[in-house]
Amino acid sequence: MKVKNIALFDSNKEEAEDFIKGLEQSTQQKWKALVYTANEGRKNRIGNLVRYFKYFFFPFTIFLHRKKYNNIVGWQAFYGLLFAFYCRLFHVKKVNTLLIKNFTYKPKKGFIGIVYFWFMKYIVKSKYIDVFVCTSQTFCDYCAEVFCEPKERFVFLPFGVNDFTERVDMSVPATNDYILSLGRSNRDWDFLIECFSETHYPLRIVCDELHKDNLPDNIRIYNNVWGEESFEFIKNCKFMIIPIMDGKIGSGETVLLQSMSFSKPIIITKPSCLADDYVIDGETGLVVSKKKDDMMVAVEKLWGNQELYKRLSSNCRALYENKHSLLSYGKYVGNTLINRGCLKR
Repeated sequence: MKVKNIALFDSNKEEAEDFIKGLEQSTQQKWKALVYTANEGRKNRIGNLVRYFKYFFFPFTIFLHRKKYNNIVGWQAFYGLLFAFYCRLFHVKKVNTLLIKNFTYKPKKGFIGIVYFWFMKYIVKSKYIDVFVCTSQTFCDYCAEVFCEPKERFVFLPFGVNDFTERVDMSVPATNDYILSLGRSNRDWDFLIECFSETHYPLRIVCDELHKDNLPDNIRIYNNVWGEESFEFIKNCKFMIIPIMDGKIGSGETVLLQSMSFSKPIIITKPSCLADDYVIDGETGLVVSKKKDDMMVAVEKLWGNQELYKRLSSNCRALYENKHSLLSYGKYVGNTLINRGCLKR
């Protein structure tokens, strides 16, 4: 018997396993992970063109065979969005339930921003998407307002990630000798660098798109850290800082939960979706306003107060295990399909 329920991934089958298990446990149906890697880094202009071609090509192959499937989950959100784009472009009959996981929209500048908005609006307002899953209620409300859509189309589900401690050698003690900030999207790097520029605290920033000259000796930027190496960076940091640029935009959840899986406390700036829906101030991290003095008070607390540090570390790991595993996330998504009455059997 062929599996008629699919989830579209851009990672690998091993990383998809727990999510698929959660889907199957909640829906009581079989699911298959279809994996196609498009985003393999931004090396040069030609590499970017190839990457974009892949993003459009894979969903088109699913579109051509859409009648084979009952339910589709876009784990990689753009795979699901582009599938819906092709359905609307060719005015085909709706034959699938489609859920977009981790839906994200970040405005872009200039003419490209205008085109991007209307492209996304064309997709969002189609009949082909049944549920948009967002990683924050704040971002759900933002998307409903931006696209002038009913709020019930956007559902907040707590995000989940793999246990990345299984990807590194945890028998080797962590160095815990630097503060880490990692990511790309919606980060206020200028604020973070300004906060640390006249301090002795060792700050490491991992971001392939950030390039700064004449930094003080305590700040280092890494542009070529990927995959397993990034997990080593998290393992060996003392704690994580996530400085958010635009508080309405959902971003940083993956890095935050990866850090929690390694029992690393987090300092998160507010306003932000992370501060609203993920970090409990004083319990699983510290929430600070985007003021230099407030940031450095929080840094001093986590760097020097061992009792506070150990308590937050323990709470971070417990929260990850109880709420944010990939198995739990798969169950959340499956239950959403059932509760919305759109799961085909």
